[in-house]
Amino acid sequence: MSSIQFTDVQLTNLYLLQAIRLGIAQDRVSTCRKFGLDAAQAEYLATMSQEEVWSFVAHIGQSTLFPPRQDLLALLKAPAPLQASLAAVHAPRPQHPAPLLPASAT
Repeated sequence: MSSIQFTDVQLTNLYLLQAIRLGIAQDRVSTCRKFGLDAAQAEYLATMSQEEVWSFVAHIGQSTLFPPRQDLLALLKAPAPLQASLAAVHAPRPQHPAPLLPASAT
């Protein structure tokens, strides 16, 4: 599989999946919290081989698996000494996802 030329999106997915798998092996609870995973997702990722992860990334294509934080722009614009503190006090994504359609459209 190493002869495959991955795109930037695929490489990002691969690197994050590898980081998650390593994190699960070291501290499952903390990794699940950091990446917003549930127990079933963590268990499945932990059982995947490296070849299965590479194959998955190759087949998923240009679909990103990890959206950025909701407050990414605010963090980018914040003074450098405050960035870590602001990131720590705000959840990476909203606790309850916003509806996809306005109530009047349903």
